[in-house]
Amino acid sequence: MPSTPVVLRIRDDKTPKRKRIREMVVWCGSSVNVSNGQESSVVILVPDARNGHRDGYRGQARPISPTTSDSMKRTFLESAKEHKPLLGSFLSFNTAYAAQILARCGFDWLMIDMEHAPLSAQEATNMVHSTVAASQGTCMPIIRVPSHGVEWIKWALDSGADGIIIPMVNNKTEMDLIIKRALYPPAGARSSGPFRTPFADLDPAATMSRYRTQTVASTVVLPMIESVEGVENADAIMSTPGVDGIFVGPVDLRSSMGFAGPDGDEEQYLNALDKLLAIGKRLNKPVGILLSPTAPQRQIEMGFDYFLMTGDADLMSRAAMTMLAATGDLIKSSRGQA
Repeated sequence: MPSTPVVLRIRDDKTPKRKRIREMVVWCGSSVNVSNGQESSVVILVPDARNGHRDGYRGQARPISPTTSDSMKRTFLESAKEHKPLLGSFLSFNTAYAAQILARCGFDWLMIDMEHAPLSAQEATNMVHSTVAASQGTCMPIIRVPSHGVEWIKWALDSGADGIIIPMVNNKTEMDLIIKRALYPPAGARSSGPFRTPFADLDPAATMSRYRTQTVASTVVLPMIESVEGVENADAIMSTPGVDGIFVGPVDLRSSMGFAGPDGDEEQYLNALDKLLAIGKRLNKPVGILLSPTAPQRQIEMGFDYFLMTGDADLMSRAAMTMLAATGDLIKSSRGQA
């Protein structure tokens, strides 16, 4: 079907006469949500063979349920526990455009990084909504908050994100305080004001009330274990009610052991990973990690459930260098021969 821009004319008999006909430019083969009162349809444009395509295209409508898209969405925990590793990317650029692009690339989840990128709460919220909308719910936004502070946890969760990653959790005392800030009463003491959460939901009928009573149950809290102390206290941290899994920070973990880099063969480091994975398996809680640049196959065989593969800045840099390496010299040499 040709990718042709066409004008779709929509008649709505329930509006005043002068406003009954609405026009919008869309692409052939695309779908358009059209709402009239309580009824909704998706109009799919197809070539109009009766006119030999001279007059453009006609719309074929089918009814849709307001909850069709939402009911198809899998939660992070459901996906991670299927034992098919989830693949993700960092988001550090402070623009929703980066979220939209990567959300449509095929990643299972995106980590909006407020810890090592100076993203504001507003920017992170916009990136959450953009990820959901651009991927139509197939890519899950998770925010890594910059600290254990109540304001960061509250802002991140109130965005409607699928969950939060909390850096540098070292013991159960810290974990208990995080859970208190992340969960609503009676399990915690999270303040109620999820005004932005409906806009991270594909269902147009989504409300704050439904978020409180239903959606929040699938929101994940994932502490980062990235220190020797954290590994020592991993059982207590991971057993804390409200903790849904962990994310291993290999660079800081190795640094706390006196080792450099994101991966290595040191016995102390590998034993720590084995311990965390064993606890995760026993508790049926997923364990994630930054993908090793040197030994990814080992991590896969060890049994990690989800990975951060790369990031937006790294992807841009590598793509630019690849293009220059592939065609830069050719272009310059051709100019010299002309």
